[in-house]
Amino acid sequence: MPAAEVPSRTPTSIPDLDPPGVKSRSDNCGVTVEIYPPSTPDAIGRLPSNTISAANSPGIRSLKSSKSVESLPAIGAIPLGALRITEPSEEPELEPDTPLTSPDEAMEPSSNSRHAFPTGGDVLILDDLPADFTVGCDAMSFSTKEPFPGFRDIPPGAHLIWVAPSALTSSRSAYWIITPERKEGEPSEVYVKQWDNFNEILNDPASQAEERFQKEKLEQIFHSLSPYQLRTTSGVLLPPPTQESDHLPSFLRNDTIWSQLTSAINADLLNRITGKTQRSWQVTTQDSVAGQVTMAEEARLYARGKSQLRFLFPIDAPLISATASGEERTRQALDPTTFVLSVLENSTATQRPEDLVGELSFAFLTGMHLGNYACLEQWWFYATKLIFRSFSLAVVRPDLTHRLLRTFHAQLVFNDRFLEGDVLEMMPSHARVLQKALVTYKARLDEQLLALGDRISPAQHAVGAAFSDLEAWLWRLGWDLRGEYVRAGNLMLEDGEVVQAELSDFEDEDERGEFAPVVVQLDGGGRETGLVSWDR
Repeated sequence: MPAAEVPSRTPTSIPDLDPPGVKSRSDNCGVTVEIYPPSTPDAIGRLPSNTISAANSPGIRSLKSSKSVESLPAIGAIPLGALRITEPSEEPELEPDTPLTSPDEAMEPSSNSRHAFPTGGDVLILDDLPADFTVGCDAMSFSTKEPFPGFRDIPPGAHLIWVAPSALTSSRSAYWIITPERKEGEPSEVYVKQWDNFNEILNDPASQAEERFQKEKLEQIFHSLSPYQLRTTSGVLLPPPTQESDHLPSFLRNDTIWSQLTSAINADLLNRITGKTQRSWQVTTQDSVAGQVTMAEEARLYARGKSQLRFLFPIDAPLISATASGEERTRQALDPTTFVLSVLENSTATQRPEDLVGELSFAFLTGMHLGNYACLEQWWFYATKLIFRSFSLAVVRPDLTHRLLRTFHAQLVFNDRFLEGDVLEMMPSHARVLQKALVTYKARLDEQLLALGDRISPAQHAVGAAFSDLEAWLWRLGWDLRGEYVRAGNLMLEDGEVVQAELSDFEDEDERGEFAPVVVQLDGGGRETGLVSWDR
């Protein structure tokens, strides 16, 4: 069947230089894609007479005229240079009415999201990552001289993989992934992340075709991927065990501390915090936290295209039930245990009590690894205003309190052992508030556990032991938790109301601090020597 004739049209841009049917447009502001038609006899025969001789010449490839070029606008979200030409598949030819330019979003995802290879652990491919980058995976970070391809043999658990253009850069991007326990021989998950050079962020692949291309060539690049237990000659590595670490609890060992930190981080928790249900969860330095107070200029700067993380207890929300009044309201202001449990054990919601442990770790690890100060503010809020003010939680929910204390202890050890910055030195004002909160918490905890007497349970006894381990660690920082505490005074609630509060549990402890007895020398009149006297 002869080809359909294209009706002749009057050129609108450059006379006699546009091929039939395709005209240059003056309003074309997109990327110009040059398509060279095949040099067939029929095609050459349809060229103007003044170009046939040029088409037959050996230099036809160097001809840059529009006579043999179709100029089409190409405008889209796919980064320039991200698309690849792969070998044609053996699938049947498409129907004539099938568009050849179907968007990738219209393609049906594969029914099996896991690649058939490998089976020894999950794989994360870092596509198009340039050289001279800083790469981090859990407790390890290092600098690269060549493009880093990714990780393999990622064990079960929650993992944070992040990248930065340099060690000193202020912007980092990362992904949380969850590797489940799998049976022997079960296919592992293959994650593909692509560096967006224009936006300078680690992102999902530009298209499903790109992700499929990376998975198909996995067997070729598998051995070039770095194993999870990477050992290099530079960068921040796992320090060798020391004599001091031998006396630490087992959950603080180098090979177990990351599991302790992330034991409560799961897919449901990450879906709720990020607000996105997916297989991997993106976090960046610029992500904000719901409820955080920011300046108007900062809010406008980070408003577009940045995620907002949502925690169970926002910073700007009061830790008092809206229905509480009178004595119960004052009690929750002094000890928010009742309110905290009402939120964690809400039967109409999907969260669990263990999610408080997961959020504490998520805020700390995301904040410290990525330099996200919004997450660090959330972590300080949890530590100073919620966890170490919920005094009764140790008695009514000892298992949850035990996990919170061990996780907080592991965070301080992880900060000291693996991170270059110190969370306690970064925000000294918050550190002073934390120290005072721990002093009060220790006194209240000791009082409650002693009051139980023989009725103390093994779980409650474990809470006391966990805090003793934490206190011993803080002692090396010069923190003496046996200091003075406030027993009575005015307390301002979150809504601005001021109430008179008094802790009557510690009447025997009044002889401490400014009330502590001291040995003084008396004069002949029975008065303390060294005082100024106005007697003549």
